[in-house]
Amino acid sequence: MMEPSEILREEHVVIEHLLAALDGIAEHLDRGEPAPREDLDAALEVVVNFADKCHHAKEEKVLFPVLMKHSADEGGLLARRLHGDHEAARKLVRGLRDAIPRVAAHDPKMTKEFSRLARVYTSLLREHIAAETDRLLPLMDRMIPSAEREALAGEFDRVEREEMGTGVHERYEQLVHRLADRYAT
Repeated sequence: MMEPSEILREEHVVIEHLLAALDGIAEHLDRGEPAPREDLDAALEVVVNFADKCHHAKEEKVLFPVLMKHSADEGGLLARRLHGDHEAARKLVRGLRDAIPRVAAHDPKMTKEFSRLARVYTSLLREHIAAETDRLLPLMDRMIPSAEREALAGEFDRVEREEMGTGVHERYEQLVHRLADRYAT
């Protein structure tokens, strides 16, 4: 079984491709080129269901409580900061989702707002991933005993099955690559 830190690292790679696609969509819209509604919906579907309901859920529901048990000070502070990032990201995502119908209707003001929100979201998530890569993942590998990390990996699998369903992770990875191929520069 994979180490939990490796599972999260692999998901970070997928999320980074998604962020590149979102930046590309924003650039596309800023040039006055319409993005198909299906692409906007697809990008936000992956944000909500993969980045949040899968990746962030693994951290919030499984990892953070265990980490805080083994590292109340450093782990607790870091978990609270990262959870705050998740909440800020969710707020941005609500704004993006609310904007899609008006962007699809070619509303210039809302198209500009969508691009702005997309860039704020991608910036936030890139900083968040860097904090996880530099601080969270090494801390969990160092502070959580091997047997508990193995149990964490099993719980990650359970969250993924319950939150997403079997095979959905792979479908989202393919969707992210399609969007990145189309929009990422």
